[in-house]
Amino acid sequence: MIDVSKLKTVQECRNLMTNAARLGRDDVRRAALRRCVELQAPSDPDPVIGGFGAMLAALEEVFRLRYGRALKANRTRAKAKDAGIMKVLVDWARGHGQGTGFEMLIEEGLGDYTGEYVVAVNAKRFDASAVLATRGRLAARGINLPPGA
Repeated sequence: MIDVSKLKTVQECRNLMTNAARLGRDDVRRAALRRCVELQAPSDPDPVIGGFGAMLAALEEVFRLRYGRALKANRTRAKAKDAGIMKVLVDWARGHGQGTGFEMLIEEGLGDYTGEYVVAVNAKRFDASAVLATRGRLAARGINLPPGA
């Protein structure tokens, strides 16, 4: 297995993803995708804000893979700007306004980069019904939460 932690740039990750896909190595492609997202994810001392930023980075990278060009999650960004990140996450937790991004991230093995995951692991910051709904949705898709979450 290739040690993707040694990849230092997004372009290195993308090159490895392309080559791995060409060679039929989906395990390597997914590992390089995850590293690519890690490199792009913004850091923030607030885990909800940081998690939301990481989700956007993951979603936009998956868009690039799926559609062959860079696309921004403009509707999500606009809603977060207008209503706030917490409102967006609560709406998704309750199944409102959720697009195909959740499914796309799950399919690419990035379930821990979904907005629902951000809610589930930061349960104390959200309404109990929202947390319960996200945990159920994640469990149904086989996404495990870290111990204590």
